[in-house]
Amino acid sequence: MIIPGIVISIITFPGVIIHELAHQIFCYICGLKVYEVKYFQVKNPSGYVIHEGTDHPGKVFFTSMGPFFFNTLLGLLIMLPASIEIVAFKDYHNILNLILGWLGFSILMHAFPSTGDAGVMMDRILKNNEVGIIPKILSAPFILLVYIGALGSVFWLDVIYAAAVAMLIPNLLVNLF
Repeated sequence: MIIPGIVISIITFPGVIIHELAHQIFCYICGLKVYEVKYFQVKNPSGYVIHEGTDHPGKVFFTSMGPFFFNTLLGLLIMLPASIEIVAFKDYHNILNLILGWLGFSILMHAFPSTGDAGVMMDRILKNNEVGIIPKILSAPFILLVYIGALGSVFWLDVIYAAAVAMLIPNLLVNLF
């Protein structure tokens, strides 16, 4: 059964909003002007940030990869208390755990930047003759990760990523303590 992307975006709208917010935050951190933000809309794309361009490899990297780091960390932090309670105490009936689980999972599902973000990193870092070899070597695996994540979403890789982060880390913490 194929579920249209817009339906997934509606169900997981907090993740879309946080994804775009992460782009915007990293634009501000990197000193890039933001011209327009759409945190969520019921069409493709579900959200976007239009901002000033740059050829500075660090700024390109962080504005493009910001959602991956931000959504992963925030989604994990939101989901962690509920996940630990469920893993450690087998409490599946607490409504707060279910809400935190949905919110955290939604945010984790939208961690991967888009192929557009990968394309910007490709053009402004890898193909840019003005950029040194070290930034190219450091950013290349992340660009590959973004393409794999975007293409893999057809095979539910975004869901698999969210589930892995949501379940593996709490299980490790519970078993560690």
